[in-house]
Amino acid sequence: GPWDVQFLTDAGGLPGTFKLVHQDSSIIGIYTGALGPNQPVSGTWRDGYIELTFSGIWPDEPGTVTATLAGWVDGDSAAGRVKVEGRADGRFTATRQK
Repeated sequence: GPWDVQFLTDAGGLPGTFKLVHQDSSIIGIYTGALGPNQPVSGTWRDGYIELTFSGIWPDEPGTVTATLAGWVDGDSAAGRVKVEGRADGRFTATRQK
């Protein structure tokens, strides 16, 4: 389902949303936010532990970046680490939209 997400990085905050579907251990979906609109997302799910990856566009700079997230889902919230390759490191928080 839809999630509001906030990347809290050493390069500043990067808000966005995920629309995710998981089946068995796979996750697919779309990210829209500070790193671009409608970016395809893929990842894995293991007992509440998630790993997600998507390509995006760094704000105000040409070229693409790869974002990776790893963390835990606990009910309607999630949190963990985020890395935007070559640009930013930090944490993410996410809340499932009602």
